[in-house]
Amino acid sequence: PDEFQCTPGDLCYPRGWLCDGHPDCEGEEDERGCGTDTVTGPVAVTEPSPGPAGSAAGTGTGPGLYQGSEWVSACALSSPVLLSFLVAASFVAVWDLFKAKRRSNTISLEKASREQLMPDKSQ
Repeated sequence: PDEFQCTPGDLCYPRGWLCDGHPDCEGEEDERGCGTDTVTGPVAVTEPSPGPAGSAAGTGTGPGLYQGSEWVSACALSSPVLLSFLVAASFVAVWDLFKAKRRSNTISLEKASREQLMPDKSQ
């Protein structure tokens, strides 16, 4: 809720950076619609075209084109989801290493036991 994205999939930025007079997005979406622009002549007003189904593009719910609640929610959820994914991947990798080492130790123990129980006849 305290972050926004310039476009879907971009990094999340603090909401305080919106309309701060410094463009943070490539297309300066974070500085559009802030009410600071002065108009000296007639301006044709056109509504932005709606984005893909389910997207927040064109909803007009924020200062920029992609400032709808879905993108803000995506920012809020992306960090915990990414963290969960990284933790799960690390756990799987460590578990596989543990199983491989355990399997290796079992094979070595089995080999040593055989050598003690059945000494090589060539000696």
